[in-house]
Amino acid sequence: MFYRNLFKHEDCIETMQALFGRIDGPSEKVLGYRLSDLFRACVRISEIIGENLSFYWSKVYRLLEAKDKAGASEAIDFFRACYPLADRAWRDRTDKFRTLKDLKDAGFQVSELAYPWAFTITQDELNTSFSPEIVAALYQLAIRPGELKGENPDHIYLNNPVWRQPYVRTADDNLFAPLPSLIFSFPFLILEQFVKGHASLEKSYEQARSKYLEDAVFDLLATAMPSASIHRNVTWTDTDDGKIWENDIVAVVGNFLFVFEAKSGHIKDAARRGGLKSLQKNINELFIEPARQADRLQKYLDTSGAKAQLRDKVTGKLIDLQLDRPKVVFNYSICLEHFTVLTSTKAYLRDLGFVGDDSPWTPALTLGELQMIVRFLDSEVSFVHYLSRRATLEQVLDFHGDEQDVLSAYLNNGFWINPEVLDGRKVIFQDSDGAVRQPKTPRQDRSVVEINELYPPLWREIIVNLYRDKSQRHRFDIINTLLNQPPQSLRELERRIRRFRRGEPTPKDDVIFSKFNVGKKEFVVAIHLLPQMRDPSEFHVWGRNFTRWLSPEGGAVECVSFQFVRRPKLSSFAQASFYRYVVRPQSHESDTSLDFDGVSQV
Repeated sequence: MFYRNLFKHEDCIETMQALFGRIDGPSEKVLGYRLSDLFRACVRISEIIGENLSFYWSKVYRLLEAKDKAGASEAIDFFRACYPLADRAWRDRTDKFRTLKDLKDAGFQVSELAYPWAFTITQDELNTSFSPEIVAALYQLAIRPGELKGENPDHIYLNNPVWRQPYVRTADDNLFAPLPSLIFSFPFLILEQFVKGHASLEKSYEQARSKYLEDAVFDLLATAMPSASIHRNVTWTDTDDGKIWENDIVAVVGNFLFVFEAKSGHIKDAARRGGLKSLQKNINELFIEPARQADRLQKYLDTSGAKAQLRDKVTGKLIDLQLDRPKVVFNYSICLEHFTVLTSTKAYLRDLGFVGDDSPWTPALTLGELQMIVRFLDSEVSFVHYLSRRATLEQVLDFHGDEQDVLSAYLNNGFWINPEVLDGRKVIFQDSDGAVRQPKTPRQDRSVVEINELYPPLWREIIVNLYRDKSQRHRFDIINTLLNQPPQSLRELERRIRRFRRGEPTPKDDVIFSKFNVGKKEFVVAIHLLPQMRDPSEFHVWGRNFTRWLSPEGGAVECVSFQFVRRPKLSSFAQASFYRYVVRPQSHESDTSLDFDGVSQV
């Protein structure tokens, strides 16, 4: 079955060794061996097969390049010796081929019959390479021919038995591994079956699994967002019902709160077999409940404003989130594994009838997918923008694809998607993930600003300058607003600015703007062209009034206003103001209030 691996090869090894290494003591006590050693043995088997394949193909190459019959016969003798079927098929016919070409052609055919040799680990090799306990466990991971006779083929789609037992045990007790990479595709299913049924080991593993996932997510976010303050186990009290809620990880970047709920639970076997109740429960845990929790937090922040209190669960100390400015919450569910071919795409689950158009929704990423995003988006600006857009992507379009497809789309065009052109059509990503199917060594310095080349030079320069100005409290707000504009609109704004600076006549108080909707929110860039710099307070009022004029009914607006002057001392803008319009719930449903925030001058 077609399947995306949970991890990159190297990430899988690092993750599994770190996770199962946390329960080495309990697993050795209960099982007689360490589960981390069993994983290493499975990895070693894949390496042995790789070595066998290299040796096998060297013999094929020697056969095809042989200059005489003696050289060709030597290679053929290897194929005959390493696999019985090849020897029986050859039937000692070496002398029957008159020309060297005929001998090599026949030898190549017999080499194909010997191909299974490369994927076979003999019993002697197993006993030499691994301890008796590990060898016995490896045999438990092997299926004897005929053992799957009673399996229901309908269950294979989400519960393929070879995902748990990746080897075949031959009649002479050798191990045949036709797909040695299965250890990297299904490491949890392969190893966790040894935990089941041992209460103390199950408890140790569940604790290790939960703690490791939170640790790994925390470390990845700290690497990807050096400007962020990251908090674990954040608690707050809902003013509506007095209930205390907890968020696993909250990363604060500027006025953005990225909330990550670490879901370390398992996909139930019943769900994998298509059990609707179990499947619905897992879907709610991964996609629905984290969205409801984030909505509660957003409502609490909007309602309480600067009076909101978020605390560290362990110490009880208040967390300073600078709540005098409106915050925007983006939420994610992070898990170790999810539904294999069913990815975190809402369209799949809506088609199956598990969610509706208006169901709360949060993207569910595996740890491996988060590792991939951190690896490829090695600029903090791009990483923050990706998280802010990915969280609401399902509000923009319906798509079938997985995180590799989505990340590739972002790398290609920065998520500039015009829903009006799509006109309700569903997008199916097919062979579109080439941008992430290549090696990537991330840069160490994440403060380097890397922006999609679709954006024009002036705005790229402005974004770099804004990011470097750490005194600008709205730098991420402004940068995201710019990156959420269609590149062609920014090119037109740049063209008008350059014409203005060259001295071409413009109307008095010339104002031009670009706006673009991302789901339920409108992002606006307004340009004010003036011969001389305006008074900052006057400019701020102008921007506030302009934002009021734009505000759609029942929606939200994030607007940045720039002033450019005729003969600037700097190549950048003269002034910038940022405004966030939010609808705050009041005691009466008809009441709303506006939040406007920010002014800066350069």
